[in-house]
Amino acid sequence: MYIRSLRKPSANKNIFKFASTKINKTIMCESTIEFDACFHHEYNNDIESFESQPKGFFYEFEGCKRPYTPDCLIKYTDNTFQYQEYKPLNKTLGQTFKAEFLEKQKASTALGIELILVTNKQIRVEPVLNNLKLLHRYSGICQPNDTHIELVKTIKSLGKVSLRDIPLTNIYGEGKMRAFLCLLIGKGLLEANLTTECLKKPYCLELICLIASKMNSIN
Repeated sequence: MYIRSLRKPSANKNIFKFASTKINKTIMCESTIEFDACFHHEYNNDIESFESQPKGFFYEFEGCKRPYTPDCLIKYTDNTFQYQEYKPLNKTLGQTFKAEFLEKQKASTALGIELILVTNKQIRVEPVLNNLKLLHRYSGICQPNDTHIELVKTIKSLGKVSLRDIPLTNIYGEGKMRAFLCLLIGKGLLEANLTTECLKKPYCLELICLIASKMNSIN
């Protein structure tokens, strides 16, 4: 295996830090694409953990043995692992890149771990990415309190419901209620359709259906 030293910020390169509550750790990222991918990993229920710049490996290309470190190692809940490499789409179109990446995949497969390529076009899908960033902003280290638990139980009793149909909205207002909901969605106590509606836009919140889940721990 190949171990690459952690790179420090410099005048030519920045390091981005992602605070993960899923793995209780700060992830060091070398690019904004890698940083944005972390939001998807954080709220993907099929992912148990993820690691930036894991132990790498060697591969052969054009007669040379070369070291390679994937951008991320993901462990799924079914105990399978996967390496991911993040690149802007326009940097993946050349024949040399494709040929070299194929050799990296062959070396990875020999180790028993799949290596896939993920582009910015796959990561930066809206409104999904902005919604995930909003959830992350409100989740933090705060734990649900009595008000949050009351809200979840209210939504459970109503079933699918929009923001303005929740009785507590009249008490707390839409702004504070949106913060409550983002925290609870981020904690996995509520579910919402993040692929079609933008959590930042109040007028869209009427269309968001919230479903109470994982209630056993707070009933």
